[in-house]
Amino acid sequence: MVTDNERRKYIRVPFKTAACLWSLKQDAKEIRCDQTRDISLKGLYCYSEIKFSAGTPCELELHLTGTSSKLVLFFKGRVIRADEKGMGFRFEEMDLDSFFLLKNILNYNTGDPEQIDRELTGYIHRD
Repeated sequence: MVTDNERRKYIRVPFKTAACLWSLKQDAKEIRCDQTRDISLKGLYCYSEIKFSAGTPCELELHLTGTSSKLVLFFKGRVIRADEKGMGFRFEEMDLDSFFLLKNILNYNTGDPEQIDRELTGYIHRD
């Protein structure tokens, strides 16, 4: 039997921050998530009582706050699953600044920057 971890193509790291999702459908509904669970090169999971259904195109903001600065990462993508605790979101577009910040988050939290580089190389060559 294949487990969820064996099916995953990208390392996920624990990552807790606030996020906002906006539906790109006509209603343009906003959902604020007080906390995310984990993040990878391809997406993240956020806790939320209110959810969009799987397949909903969205814009996502991740809010990073430090002792002296606040950063916001911007992504476009879609909800790939919703469960009783929250939603999984797949990244489909991001600006260059968000990409580099995401890569730095993953490098710092994995302790294996070379693995992130291998995943990124495989991701670029697959498309």
